[in-house]
Amino acid sequence: MKTIIKRGLIAIAPLTISIAIIYWLFSFLEGAVGPLVREIIGPKYYYPGMGIVLAIILIFIIGAILNTWIIQKVTHFFERLVEKIPLFKSLYNMIKNVMDLLNTSPDEKKQQVVSVTFGDCELIGFVTRSNFSDIPELGNEKIAVYLPMSYQIGGYTIMIEKSRVKPLDITMDVALQNTLTAWAKSSV
Repeated sequence: MKTIIKRGLIAIAPLTISIAIIYWLFSFLEGAVGPLVREIIGPKYYYPGMGIVLAIILIFIIGAILNTWIIQKVTHFFERLVEKIPLFKSLYNMIKNVMDLLNTSPDEKKQQVVSVTFGDCELIGFVTRSNFSDIPELGNEKIAVYLPMSYQIGGYTIMIEKSRVKPLDITMDVALQNTLTAWAKSSV
């Protein structure tokens, strides 16, 4: 009996949790943007879900606008202003760096999945920086590798010689999914 319940829970938990997160995200978007849409077009013409559609369209438009040269210059200017506000600077840069890391452009080297050997053990990590020309003490032969801990309770960033790192032929998504679950089940 216990085994059957356990198997059932294991089967439905990922789907249920995924649906709950997507539902929460859609509810949040609808709650944030829906009242604005209702105010603009009037309650008579408003249908539930219009806030979600508008939020997705706005995110797309903002992304397209940010790809233009002039807007990139303006964004860079405002980022330099933010750099001058002590507490906000730290928080903004941390969030920006995490978002940059998660940007899954296949051409970028920083997304490379690597294996780092320590004695008889191998740790899976992600190259987060491969150029330290601005920090001469580290030299040009070192790279930064983030070694996440399972279940994302933390991780370590190490500066290590490039020669001690072996690139792996798996995507960042696959490596991250497996690392987060302690490689309990292979999905490669």
